[in-house]
Amino acid sequence: MPTWDLPDVRFACVTSLDGAHAFFWAVAPADYEGLLASWARDAELRVAAFEAFTDPRIITESCARLTKMLQERDRPGTVMVGSVEHGRWVNWNLPAVPRPPVPAYW
Repeated sequence: MPTWDLPDVRFACVTSLDGAHAFFWAVAPADYEGLLASWARDAELRVAAFEAFTDPRIITESCARLTKMLQERDRPGTVMVGSVEHGRWVNWNLPAVPRPPVPAYW
């Protein structure tokens, strides 16, 4: 089984055009440009690099989830960290990490 080195994790934010809905994704650095390009194809969405997740617990847990996904599926993937609707968290997928305040994403 191949192994991937995940010394770091990158984040992206995908939003509806009006900004009412936002989805935060984690991905291995080697797959980051592909993630941005795939979301950018949808004219109904905006996608951008997201650097606001600096809490080491968020980074560590996201990296752990990516590593587990790679081991289970034998291919790179993405992890949805959480989603916001109308300025409120509606989903936080890192239960081991306290949900942070809603970040500015525009």
